[in-house]
Amino acid sequence: MRVFKLIATVLILGLLLAACSSDKKDNGTNQQEQPPEGITIDPVQLPAGMTQSSDQYAQTVVSYINLINMFQYWTGSLVPPGQVGKVGLVESTTDGPPWEYTWSQQGITVKLVIDIQDNQYHWVLTYSGTFEGYQYNNSKVLEAWQDMDGTSGKLVVYDPEENAQIAEWSWQEDENGTLTVRYKEYTGGVEIIVVQNPDLSGSLEVYENSVLTFKANWNADGSGTWWTYENGTQTGTGSWT
Repeated sequence: MRVFKLIATVLILGLLLAACSSDKKDNGTNQQEQPPEGITIDPVQLPAGMTQSSDQYAQTVVSYINLINMFQYWTGSLVPPGQVGKVGLVESTTDGPPWEYTWSQQGITVKLVIDIQDNQYHWVLTYSGTFEGYQYNNSKVLEAWQDMDGTSGKLVVYDPEENAQIAEWSWQEDENGTLTVRYKEYTGGVEIIVVQNPDLSGSLEVYENSVLTFKANWNADGSGTWWTYENGTQTGTGSWT
C-alpha cells in the first residue's frame, strides 16, 4: 500500500540521523534555564495477545502501529549532543533559549536549534554539505513542537532537497491517560489515527485522500473487530480472538 512508501523515501536521511541519536528522555523536571532532553511521547502499545495473533487483520493493525511508532526513529535525533566530542561537536550555546548545537557528521554540518515559543518547546534540525551525492544548504530535515508539560506535540519530517513536508505525527494525551496519535503522509494522501487507552484497548482508522479505507477496534485482551471500505462504502468486516 502507498502508506508504507515513507520508509524508503526517508532512508537516506536515516543514515545520518541514526548516528546522532541518543536514548535520553526528558523526565519532566527541566526548567526553562535548561534545554529539554528530548520529546517525551512513548510508542503506541498493543496487547500481547494481539501482537502474537496469526489473524491477517490483527497483523494489519500491528503493521500500521509499527508505522506510527516510526516517530521514535526521528525524535532521538532531536536530542542535543551530551558533551563536546560525543558526535564531533564544534559549537554550542548554553545560555538559551534558544539553544544551538552544531556538529559535523560524515561530511554534513548538522545544526540543532531548540527554542521556547508560546509555552512550547520547538526543535529545528538542518543539514549543510554533501552526503551520498545529495547537496544540502541549511536544509530543514526535522521540526517538532511539544507542550512543556509533555501532553501534546507534533513532529514533521522534511525532504531537504525539495524543502517539502514528507510526513507528520501529532499526539495528544488527555487527563485520563488516553493517547491519540495522528500520522499524515503528504506524498500519498494517507492519514492514520490511532487511540490507545490506559488498558491498551484502542482503535485505528486509515484514510486515503480523506476517504476511510480501513478501521479496527480491539480490547485489552487483544481480541478485536475490523472493517474495510472502498470509496467510502463498507466492503467487509470480521473479528479476531
